Amino acid sequence: MTTREKVERLLDRLSEAQLKAEYERLRETVDGAPEMAPLPAGWGETVTGEPMPNVVAALRRSRASH
Repeated sequence: MTTREKVERLLDRLSEAQLKAEYERLRETVDGAPEMAPLPAGWGETVTGEPMPNVVAALRRSRASH
């Protein structure tokens, strides 16, 4: 039995919600996005209510330009 066949058998046993969660986890892993826990309430916006800027992306862009 191939690894693909083993995975397909495991997937057949999961609920739709479990499949969706696993799909998102795998998609993030394959696409290279880090797995992150959700931010605590209030951390997603600035004091003025604007969305918090992506500081990590800004740092990466800055480092890549050097």
